[in-house]
Amino acid sequence: METRQIELSEVITDIAAGPFGSNLKVDCFVDNGFPIIDGANLKGFKVTDNITKFVTNEKARSLYRSIAKRRDVVVTISGNIGQISYIPDDSKYTEYLCSQRQFRVTFNPEEVYVPYLVFYFHTFEGQYKILSFANQTGVPALSQPLKNFRKIKINLPSYKEQEYTAHYIEAINNKIEINEKINDNLVA
Repeated sequence: METRQIELSEVITDIAAGPFGSNLKVDCFVDNGFPIIDGANLKGFKVTDNITKFVTNEKARSLYRSIAKRRDVVVTISGNIGQISYIPDDSKYTEYLCSQRQFRVTFNPEEVYVPYLVFYFHTFEGQYKILSFANQTGVPALSQPLKNFRKIKINLPSYKEQEYTAHYIEAINNKIEINEKINDNLVA
């Protein structure tokens, strides 16, 4: 597999942090509305739709820089650092508001097959690169997360090779998800 070493800044088209805490207080939450991603939604490769927090559409639009869309990558900044997932094409919602503890990244779709990149960041090497700029004082957090994430260097194969590799991993993960659902049904 032929690769080229890149800095992520070369393939990032947009990156933004979740809103500051004062811009997204608990009293902004509503029972239904615009979904908010939090750490519970970043347990695997894909953002999950077990959404428990919502804000009004108006509130979300006022925080437009923090809105993630399908094929965006969401990364945890503090708390359970190292979490990284992407919003799949078949997600329940087309847009999500990142919480205060995440940032979102949009990659150039002609150069990066997003599932491949997320799979990479779930490897030991990928996790090491993310966690290398962690601050371990107090609550674990990534130091200057947007700036440092942009500077991460990786060996990136061609788009076709990324897609080919990711399809195999996705097939295995889909089988695992189906088996977990079957197991959950047997237990219930």
